[in-house]
Amino acid sequence: MFIFINENFRWFIIVPTFVVIFLISFILNQRLNKEIENTRSTEKALKHSEELFRGIFNNAAAGIALLDKEGYYQHVNLTLCRMLGYTEEELKAMKFQDITHPNDLEKSICLCAGMWEGTYPWINSEKRYICKNGNILWAEINMSAIRGDDHEITDIIVVVLDITVRKNMEQELILQATTDFLTGVDNRLAFMHKGQEEFSRAQRYGRDLTLLLLDVDHFKCVNDIYGHLIGDRVLRDVVRACKSALRESDILARIGGEEFAVILLESQKDTAYQVALRIQQKVKEVIVESGNNEVQVTVSIGIGMLRDEDTHMDDIFKRADDALYKAKNSGRDRIVLENSME
Repeated sequence: MFIFINENFRWFIIVPTFVVIFLISFILNQRLNKEIENTRSTEKALKHSEELFRGIFNNAAAGIALLDKEGYYQHVNLTLCRMLGYTEEELKAMKFQDITHPNDLEKSICLCAGMWEGTYPWINSEKRYICKNGNILWAEINMSAIRGDDHEITDIIVVVLDITVRKNMEQELILQATTDFLTGVDNRLAFMHKGQEEFSRAQRYGRDLTLLLLDVDHFKCVNDIYGHLIGDRVLRDVVRACKSALRESDILARIGGEEFAVILLESQKDTAYQVALRIQQKVKEVIVESGNNEVQVTVSIGIGMLRDEDTHMDDIFKRADDALYKAKNSGRDRIVLENSME
């Protein structure tokens, strides 16, 4: 069977086909242009976001860094570089451990490990950095985790605020509150605090602890005869003499006008007595000139020792104070052990 298609019928089929193809092409082209336009808009928005982030990152008042799992700096901003004195390239070749103060290192490692393990969602802490020039920078740090599409932690962002000035002021205030302004040694407040700490430590670990109480003999006469300026010089020189007879670990404090206290760590009776003798001798070598006169002084010393039944540092203090009272009443320039007249 033959089917005859005349010319008009052929055009009837071909023309609509071309129209359909054209319409499909037009629609696809429009969609493609829209996709391209959307892509360009997305790229433009992404570029804008990146520029915005870079601007905020580099111009932030705080130091900002990204850490990887090994502790290396992946990104650092200019503020952090200026804070620490390193270039960006130098910091990116380092781990945070490399510039953390040794006394803060263990804590910093533990906090960072906890962040990677998911133990801490965020961290606010204080630490010290070692700057390139060797200076110490106190910082308040805020750390938070950055997670990828799989919710796994990819980086840790660290925001660093320089609080060195504040910390120095705090330490200066503490120093003023706990230091005797005339002699530079601990004052009574600091002595009582440190004394109780050492008392508790000695009891906990079964260690010896001895307390010496010293009183400058006839000091009121020095002030009355030579004046308070000379009296102040005498007290400062007495402190220097005491320091020369003590170990670095011993604690010296001025607890009254002319009264001083010394805590001897891990020292038994015989050792404490020898230290007291050295102090007496060193003080006798002190000579303060006042015009044509030479001012010399002596000290009376009472010694108290830690006992098993003691419950507070005050228990030792009372026995040492009683011994000092005996030393002064027996002629001064004496050393008296608790419950004795040596």
